[in-house]
Amino acid sequence: MRTRNLGRLAAAIACLGMIMPTAAMSAEPAAPQVPSLDVALGQGGVFRGQVVNAQGVAQAHKQVALMYQGREVVRTVTDERGVFAAQGLRGGQYQLVTEGQAAPFRLWSANAAPPTARPSALIIADQGIVNGQFGTLGYGGGVLNWMQAHPLIVAGAVVTAIAVPVAITASDDDSSS
Repeated sequence: MRTRNLGRLAAAIACLGMIMPTAAMSAEPAAPQVPSLDVALGQGGVFRGQVVNAQGVAQAHKQVALMYQGREVVRTVTDERGVFAAQGLRGGQYQLVTEGQAAPFRLWSANAAPPTARPSALIIADQGIVNGQFGTLGYGGGVLNWMQAHPLIVAGAVVTAIAVPVAITASDDDSSS
């Protein structure tokens, strides 16, 4: 009797998961959190980088702004090779903004930078990625990002995966009595 009720409850939860309101599942997914890229500052707190397009072509004369805690601290312009340099910075979490593109960077003083810190940044304009942050399980795609963007569908699939075998087992138990 108890097994039958448990099976029915699991089947009901599975059905509910499959018929969830379309509006709840079609809600705009939250933007994935982009991990910060570590960059070591040069002498005098200089942050160097290059802005290129998706084909790798340098983006000359582009505005580049560095934000710290939501406030602009430096604004500069790229040269003909798409290269920029911003001076007088201290270590910390910064947001680089250029032409509608934003990317987080964790800047380190030269003596405090981790071994994985890069000496400069490569910013790919007109894309939602920063060099070194794109991967099958990272920002920009992959199964884990899809699952994070669609939690209700994932929950429904998990509940179904649990409920169906329980219901089948309960059905087999009932028929053998």
